[in-house]
Parts: sequence; C-alpha cells; structure tokens
Amino acid sequence: MVSTASSCHDDWMFIRSVSTGNVITAQNDLTDPRRSQVMVAAPRCIDEELWRWDGQFLRNKATNLVLDIRKGRLRLIQETEICLYDAKPVEEAHNQLWGVREGIMDALGRQQPGNVIYSLSNDDWVLDIHSNPENGTCKLILFPFQAVDNDFQLWTFVNENDKEQLDMAPAIKNTLPSSTIPSSEAEMYSQGLSPAKRGSQSSVTMLSLDAYRECHQMVYLERNPRLSDKAIAMAAAYETWQKWNQERMGADTMPQVDKIRSMLQSTAENEASRIFDQCDQLSNHKETALNLASRLVIQLYEQVLTSP
Repeated sequence: MVSTASSCHDDWMFIRSVSTGNVITAQNDLTDPRRSQVMVAAPRCIDEELWRWDGQFLRNKATNLVLDIRKGRLRLIQETEICLYDAKPVEEAHNQLWGVREGIMDALGRQQPGNVIYSLSNDDWVLDIHSNPENGTCKLILFPFQAVDNDFQLWTFVNENDKEQLDMAPAIKNTLPSSTIPSSEAEMYSQGLSPAKRGSQSSVTMLSLDAYRECHQMVYLERNPRLSDKAIAMAAAYETWQKWNQERMGADTMPQVDKIRSMLQSTAENEASRIFDQCDQLSNHKETALNLASRLVIQLYEQVLTSP
C-alpha cells in the first residue's frame, strides 16, 4: 500500500521543505492557474499553500487543481517541472498520482527528518527544488532521488491548524545558492554540461555534488558520447563513491582506511577507463581522466568522513 502520510490524509496541510522551511505553493496572481508552475516560497498562510490528499492526487485548496508532471514527461537535460491541472480519471492520471516514502536514510546510514514525495509512475523520481539566483525564486520540480546531498528532496506535512510550526527553524539548516560554480571551473562545460541546476552548499574542491551528479547523469542516463576528461572523471568518481556508500551500509566490519582508499582509486580508474573507451576520444586524454578520477573519488570519500 502506498503511504500518503495518514496523519494529514483528510485535512488541508502545508507541505514544508525540511531544508529551507519554505512551502509548496500555487501562484496567486494568475487569471487561469491551469498549467501554471508550482513554486516553493516562504509561507504566508494563504489558501494557495494548502494541499490535501484526494486518493493519490495532491489537490490545492485555492485552485482545486492537482499536482501534475508538466506534459507527463521526465526530462534529463531540462528540469521536469511540476504544474497544476485538472484531475484526470485515475486510469489516465499516471502523471498526477503521488506517494510518500518515510524512513529515509542518509549516506552514513542515519535517519533523516521528513519524507520524500514520489511519482507513482516513476517511483525513483521525487519532488525537489530548483532555484533561480537571477530572480530569487524557487520552483517545484521532479528529480531522481539522491542517496546523498538530498536535503531539498525532503518534506514534512504541517496541518492547517498547526501554523505555528511554520515559524520553527528548518530541521536541516541549509540555504539555496545565490551563485553558480566559479568561472575557473568553466572548462567542465565545454561539452554541453551546464552548471549545477539546483546547487548545494556542500562542495569538493569547489565542485558541488550537483556537478558530480550532472556528469553522472550525462554518462549513465543520457549516455552522451561527447565528454570532456573532467566529466568522465567526475562521473566515474561519483559512481564508485555511490556504490561504496551502499555496500558499506550493509557491512558488519569496515576494512582499514588505506585499503578503502586503494580500492576506491582502483575502481574509479577502471570505471573511468570503461567510460573513456565508449566515448568520442578525438580530444580526450585517457591518462588525464583516470588520474583525475582517482583524485576526485578520494575527495568524495574524505567528505563523508568529515560529515557531521
């Protein structure tokens, strides 16, 4: 059975970001809200911010419309936006049905506050936040669930009658970025990789985990054959690091640090070699990609060790 946070199931509620304290809201200045972008903003306690479960639909109080995946398509290059639309018959509403996943663990195996809200038709894709530093707005999007650096994918449900909870500090103290990656990293994007779309305050030598994820997405989801040495290295390092994180959660004992580092470096180099052999190699240097993957995976590993 799909959970819909039964404690708020029959009531109007705010859907609050665990990370920022902002809430999911419809826009209140539109003549026709159909197909309008759903936003995430500071709470004002208005009807546009109130939602209720209607079966597996999430219905907005002000508009009587439901959360909808824009055009019903997952987008790997551009954001998959969430809009408002009329509820469809259930058998046709694959892009309007939602579930809640509780008991989320972080990369260190610790319980995280809040829940993720996922699409029933694509349960690896969850509600997330995309910020626009140029105008200071944040919109609601759908994005693949991340085992690490997922603060902006976590939500809590606040009953309409418990508005005072909206004044409480966020459970995870974090902020959305006000700038993109420094220009010194611009060479990363020569093969079409855009700067981190959503951003994170965590960084590895000035590279956000979002930047690693974008490289990983280009290789493993989009299968882009035209990659820079740096993109290859970042994707290989992130893939190696993710697998190691998953494996160590189920391990009874951990090897010595030196053995872990050696294993990660060897695995990252092998993965980078495999990616390199499958891409357009005309302007690439294999040794550079392998050496960089070896360095980056250790930086990712050390970041986990220093996480609070």
